[in-house]
Amino acid sequence: MLTRRQFGLAAGASTLTSLTPTLSSPALAQGARGTIVMAQQAQPPTLDAQVTTAQAARNINLHVYETLFARDEASNPVPDLAEGVDMSGDGLTYRFSLREARFHNGKAMTSADVKASLERYGRVGGSAFIMQPVEAIDTPDARTVVVRLKSPSPGFIAGISSPRAPCAIMTEEEAGKEANRPEMIGTGPFRFVEYRPDSHVKLTRFADYKANMAYQGLDGFAGRKVANVEDLMIRFVPEGGARTAGLQAGEIQILEAIAVPAAQRLRGDRSLVMHEMMPWAFQTLMLNHVMPPMDNPVFRRAMQAALDLEEIMAISTDGLYRMTHGWQHPGTTYFAGDVGKPLYNMNNKDRARALLREANYRNEEIILLGDSSFKNHNDTIVTASEQLRSVGINVRVVITDWPTAFSQRTQRTGWHMWALMLGIEPYEGPYGVVGFFSGHAPVQHARDEVIEDCQRRLTTSLAEADRKRAVSDFQARIYDQAIAIKCGDVGIVQATRAQVRDYKPYRIPRMWGVSLA
Repeated sequence: MLTRRQFGLAAGASTLTSLTPTLSSPALAQGARGTIVMAQQAQPPTLDAQVTTAQAARNINLHVYETLFARDEASNPVPDLAEGVDMSGDGLTYRFSLREARFHNGKAMTSADVKASLERYGRVGGSAFIMQPVEAIDTPDARTVVVRLKSPSPGFIAGISSPRAPCAIMTEEEAGKEANRPEMIGTGPFRFVEYRPDSHVKLTRFADYKANMAYQGLDGFAGRKVANVEDLMIRFVPEGGARTAGLQAGEIQILEAIAVPAAQRLRGDRSLVMHEMMPWAFQTLMLNHVMPPMDNPVFRRAMQAALDLEEIMAISTDGLYRMTHGWQHPGTTYFAGDVGKPLYNMNNKDRARALLREANYRNEEIILLGDSSFKNHNDTIVTASEQLRSVGINVRVVITDWPTAFSQRTQRTGWHMWALMLGIEPYEGPYGVVGFFSGHAPVQHARDEVIEDCQRRLTTSLAEADRKRAVSDFQARIYDQAIAIKCGDVGIVQATRAQVRDYKPYRIPRMWGVSLA
C-alpha cells in the first residue's frame, strides 16, 4: 500500500516519517447521478487558478485542478498528485514521486507537466514568492520531479500545498501561457464545461479521473475524491436573501455561506442543515501606504486608535465573531501571545484626535473601499467610516462589486482603506499572512524592511524557535506601525438541503464524496 510522508525540521536537519493514510468517511461508490447547485456570493475575477487568491475562484478551481501536496482536515500538508517527497538533510533538495493522473484532455500527467506548472507559478502565481528559493527543477524520468533550492526554505511544502492561490498542475502546453490565458484543463474529479459571467460556472464529472488510492476517504483538499453527482453548477448570487430563498425552494442545494440571522431563523427547518464554523477568517482593514496621508505612520496610528473594533465585528458579522488580536489563530504553533495586544481595539477617540494633530492632518479626503457582494465587507467599511468621521477624518465611502473592488486594491491610487476577510492565509499558517505584507507586491503597496526581514527569517530558518520569533516580530511591527488593522475573527455558516448526503464543511464546499438522496 502507498504511504504518505510527512517531514519535520529540527536543529537544522530533516527527518522523514512514513505514515499510513488518514482515514476519513469512506468514499461512496461510483455511480454518479443528478446535479448539485451551489450558490456563492461572487463571481471569480479570473479562472486562472495559479493567479488569483479570490475565494470565489478557489471554490471552482479546486474541483478542476490538483496540486502536488494539499492540506488535510487539520491543515497539514499531505501528498495529492505526489506519492510523497524525500528531502535532503541540508533542506536543499526535494525529490517528488508522482502518482498516476490524467488530464481532462486525456493526456497522462508526467513530470514535464509538473515542472512547467511550477515554473509558471514562479512567474505569475498569486504566492509566487514560494518559488523564489528554487534554483532548478529536474525531471529524471516521467514519474519523478527533483526541485533544487538555492537556500533552505522550510515553508516550501507548506507553500505548494496552500489552496490560497493554488500551485495548480496543468498541462505543459497550458503552463506555457501568460496569466489568464490557459484553458481550464486539470486532473481533478470535475472538468470545466462553461463559464457564463454574472450567472454560473458548470462543471461535470470527469469519468476518467484517477483517484488517489492511498486514502480511504475525505482528507481536506487531498484524500480519495469520488464524484457521486454528474454535474456541478456554481451560481453567482450576490444577494443573500435570494440565496436563502433558493435554498428553501430547493433550487439550490448548497450555500457557500448563509447570513447568520437567516441561519438562526431556519435551524428548525428539517429540510435544511446548518454547518457553523469558527474561526473562518480574520476581518481586516488593509491600508494603502502610498496614498497620502496614509504614508504617515502617525496618521495610521490615529485611525487605529479611533476604531471601535467590537462594534465593527458585532455589526458586520451579526454576532458570529470573537475578539482576538493575534495574526495567527490561538492554539496554533505560531500564535504570538500578547504581542501587540495593548494596541488592539483601543477605541480611544481623544488619543486619535491627538495623533491627528501630531500628524498635521489637514482634512484630506480618505477613500474607504467596500464591495456590495459581501455584506461583511460593506458593513465593516460603513461602520468604520462613521467612527472615523467622529474624530474629524474626512471620509468618502466607495462601494463597488467584488471583482471591481478586488481589482482596485491592486492599484496604487484611488483608495486608502479596504475591507477584507483574510481567511485562507491564517488557515494555512504564518507564511501566507506574513507574505501578504511582503515581497514584490505587498498589500499595503510600500515595502516595510522590518516585515521583509521577518519574512526572510520565517522562510529560511530551519529552527522552529527562530521562525516563531519572526512571526512575533511581524505582529509587533503590524501594531506599532499600524501596517493594517485586524478587527477580529469571523465565523461562518454553510447550509445544505437535507437531501445532500455526506457533506462535510471545510474551507470550500467540496463536491467529491457528496451525493443526493
